[in-house]
Amino acid sequence: MKKQLLTLIFMTLIGFVSRGQGLETFANYVGTSGTYSDGTFVGQDGSTWTYTQCRSDRAITAPSPCLGKARTPAANVFSGTIHNGCGTISFDYKQGFSTAVKLNLLINGLLVSTVTSPGGTADTMNVHNSGSVTVDIPGDFVIKFEQFDNATSGQVTVDNVSWTAYSSTPLPEPTNYPTAFTATALPYTIHLNWTDAVGGQLPTAYLVLASNQNNIVAPVDGTPVPDNANLSGGTGALNLFQGVQTCTFNNLPSNTQYFFKIFPYTNSGANINYKTDGTPPNVTKTTPNTVTLNAQNFTSYSLAPWIEYNVTGPQIWVVDSIHGVGATPCAKMSGYSGSNIENEDWLISPPMNFNNYINESMSFQSAYKYAGPALDLMISNDYDGSSDPTLFNWTPLTATWSPGNWVWTPSGTVDLSQTTGSSVYIGYRYMSTTSAASTWEVDDILITGDMPVGISTPDETRTIQVYPNPASDKVTITFGDNLQKEVMVRSVIGSLIYSTSTSSNSITINLANFAQGIYFIRTHYNNSDKTFVAKLVVR
Repeated sequence: MKKQLLTLIFMTLIGFVSRGQGLETFANYVGTSGTYSDGTFVGQDGSTWTYTQCRSDRAITAPSPCLGKARTPAANVFSGTIHNGCGTISFDYKQGFSTAVKLNLLINGLLVSTVTSPGGTADTMNVHNSGSVTVDIPGDFVIKFEQFDNATSGQVTVDNVSWTAYSSTPLPEPTNYPTAFTATALPYTIHLNWTDAVGGQLPTAYLVLASNQNNIVAPVDGTPVPDNANLSGGTGALNLFQGVQTCTFNNLPSNTQYFFKIFPYTNSGANINYKTDGTPPNVTKTTPNTVTLNAQNFTSYSLAPWIEYNVTGPQIWVVDSIHGVGATPCAKMSGYSGSNIENEDWLISPPMNFNNYINESMSFQSAYKYAGPALDLMISNDYDGSSDPTLFNWTPLTATWSPGNWVWTPSGTVDLSQTTGSSVYIGYRYMSTTSAASTWEVDDILITGDMPVGISTPDETRTIQVYPNPASDKVTITFGDNLQKEVMVRSVIGSLIYSTSTSSNSITINLANFAQGIYFIRTHYNNSDKTFVAKLVVR
């Protein structure tokens, strides 16, 4: 039916285009049914549209493209260059399968809207509409639909894209600034969030300026500021449309202070009109003093310095040279070899000293396929680094794992901060049986810790013994000598909680006045420049 209406639609579009308006029903889309494919077609706007990893059998009104989930490359649909500007845009969308939709709409590369669906099989029968999304861009523009991420965003069909003309009358500057402008610092990253401005004149978008110096200068009307998310030069800028309310600066150096200001604006190009009067929202944040304890992406085509330990079965962890994240090497383990075989195999990190750091955490990516036991992630502070790991104590860790079908999935931030010790090991444990043997892959492992306040880089040639640890009532510290020394216990923010001078080979500290949390025991020997540190967890 849609194709029969093609001639009428084209005639109608003559009127749309002349007024700077448009409609795209994907009547010329020629995707495949049941198979994801790439291709191009001429849209009703006259430009050449491009689709990547889409299928045609989940249509709203056939034909219409359905963007795949966890495809390589990531699924997307985008127009060619469209003329005459865009005031507002709207579109229909439908959940393709049971996974919830999370779809981005971008105009000229800028995110203008993210739409979602509730998930579940029942919602595959429902057609949603984005509502009218304000864009207000004059001149040429490109429409793009892309998955929010390439791991969890469900298959989604788009159709009936329509847009209105850009108003040639410039809008006045925004009435108000956004509110609740905040920053959150993570290792090598700062996230910014805000609440959209309200008032008589809403912003078209926001300009976020960043600098490692307190020297941010307000933008000038009529002069757009291009995006620069790379702060390697000390400054950066991002443009975000009204409604987005968040942005992130990545790959930042550790222990570096950054300053941020946000300016709402209307219009674009030579008509851009910033609100700069009064005091723009601003925030300052310092990246954690983060140290990389271990990083492994297997690009050396070796597991080392991680070690493989085979407990049961003939299979072992190996390097897969091409199926990692971005078609790079990764670690792989499978218990299948012509049939399902019983296996237990460990991939174990080199030892790491957790006594010198706080906020230890880990991230990685995983992928798997086929039925079988889940992969386990474990941590130990008593493993000896070479023996059978099942003979030692391992604590399970919680991470986000791949949903299967070779979908590479970020683990999220795995909290390691409750573990102490000078030789801490992380281990992946693979299990299979004679009835089920999946294949698991792991890549992009990163383990970090933050240097605590008030603790300079310690000497690691010697350790002191702390037990029990974690502790709740009393803790005993054993030094192994009778030399004169100063002992101080500091909180993670550097506050001195306890201090004493002793020549004894051990002391016991009453923890009755210690709040729950993490502390550092610093031991300094008289007439020496050596400092020894141990971490204490009080529960």
